[in-house]
Amino acid sequence: MMRRLGAITLAVVAGLALAGCGKSDTSTTAVSEKSVATSAAPAAAQWDPCTISDASVSGLALDPSTKTDKVAGTTFDGWKVCSWGSMDKKFDFSILTSSRTIDDFRKRTDFTDFTPTTVAGRQALQYRPVGASHDYGCSIDVQITGGTADFDLLNRYGADGLAEPCGIVRRLADALAQFLPQN
Repeated sequence: MMRRLGAITLAVVAGLALAGCGKSDTSTTAVSEKSVATSAAPAAAQWDPCTISDASVSGLALDPSTKTDKVAGTTFDGWKVCSWGSMDKKFDFSILTSSRTIDDFRKRTDFTDFTPTTVAGRQALQYRPVGASHDYGCSIDVQITGGTADFDLLNRYGADGLAEPCGIVRRLADALAQFLPQN
């Protein structure tokens, strides 16, 4: 039951973070060689949050055995994802990197309570999901070279004694900022 709930929670967090990725277009479009050559850097060049050591995350009460680089069993083009469950099984935490900007997140209508901030001297934006997850989730998007690193926390529904999510995600972002690529 808890594993299923954790998978659902992870899917909600990923949905919140990935919802604004843009429309899917299944039509066939011709692409010139020049446009391919000048496209954005491939996802392989992105910082991968799963390179953070197990010892580093376990020191923050995250369970290394729950680490995954997939969202609901899949990966998404243009995103690097790493997620962990808390050792006390009260929340799930993810770091997602993409070429999106802080302004891209600020424009999204599925988030609210935008608060400009900094993390390790970097421009950042704290926000919460709109709707039923508002009181359970909080995110901090941090500017990195080539895009952003999005620190997401979602408390697990039904868990007892849940802490305020923005305080937890702030503590984790501050502690893990040392692993972000240099600007």
